[in-house]
Amino acid sequence: MMREAITFDDVLMVPGYNHYESRRLVDTSMTDRIGKLTLTLPVMSSNMDTVTESAMANFMSSKGGIGVLHRFMSVEDNIVEFKKCTGHVFVSIGCTDAELERAKALHDAGATYFCIDVAHAHAKYVGHTLKQLRKILPDVCIMAGNVATYAGADYLASCGADIIKAGIGGGSVCSTRIKTGFGIPMLTCIQDCARCDRSIVADGGIRSAGDIVKALAFGADFVMIGGMLAGTAVTPGKVITQSDGKKVKHYRGMASREAQTDFMGGMSDWKTAEGVTAEVPYREDQDNILADIIGGLRSGLTYAGSSTIRELQRKLDYVLVSPAGRIESLPHKLL
Repeated sequence: MMREAITFDDVLMVPGYNHYESRRLVDTSMTDRIGKLTLTLPVMSSNMDTVTESAMANFMSSKGGIGVLHRFMSVEDNIVEFKKCTGHVFVSIGCTDAELERAKALHDAGATYFCIDVAHAHAKYVGHTLKQLRKILPDVCIMAGNVATYAGADYLASCGADIIKAGIGGGSVCSTRIKTGFGIPMLTCIQDCARCDRSIVADGGIRSAGDIVKALAFGADFVMIGGMLAGTAVTPGKVITQSDGKKVKHYRGMASREAQTDFMGGMSDWKTAEGVTAEVPYREDQDNILADIIGGLRSGLTYAGSSTIRELQRKLDYVLVSPAGRIESLPHKLL
């Protein structure tokens, strides 16, 4: 049977009675359902090579969030980057025997938060890696993804995941939906995956503080952002000055042709790129970006009459909006 699926711009949440005198009084913290991760700001930076290395991880930690280091480097360099981190941080691994060795080495270096990082994680080989990692490191916190359905989330939970990353094809530099025709719009994806008895990270499609509030209201416990942080001073990579004097940085999907060439030895003839590469303006406003997210989340909680994210989820009330309604939501030109 055909189902209708919705994403961020399809809905607005309905304001409720506010009990609280100030948005300062609300609590933005979140603890996962297993009890292994608590963040005062439930936001993660994406494990992309143009988003998160140690500088970003330290910045996120300083704001109450957490960074997820990418895995596209040697094990030795990965350990060096991890040891530069001053707070909690996730480290990423893939699904090979060599990547399990990476996990062991990082654990020996002190890592206790791991992310199994695969584009389509509702897969036998991912389950095998997850079970092996859980057997090798029974007490660590394991996040795994990505999936887009309850069946996918439940599968990862059954294999030992503590936290599940939800979202396929919604990222700002992802082209999976265009290339393959597969994916689930994010709010429906979040609601479906959140039926599982594990915490959900909403990964993809988030462009604003309001999208973060919606993702959490629809059942995500944490969100992951990449595009919102792209090009900032704390992202990896050199600042490039163009001929017109504008400064930019590279931002790319990890399934892009360029990333595959750099890290996988090139694009095999039996697959296609499912990501793109872009040059984005260089910015030094990462503090303002996080301040906007924190302020938007606090304000969003009060619009719902909620003091916590769990209460926000219980009080979820929303309407579908028309194209005219979406336009009305944007700042208007003053005549």
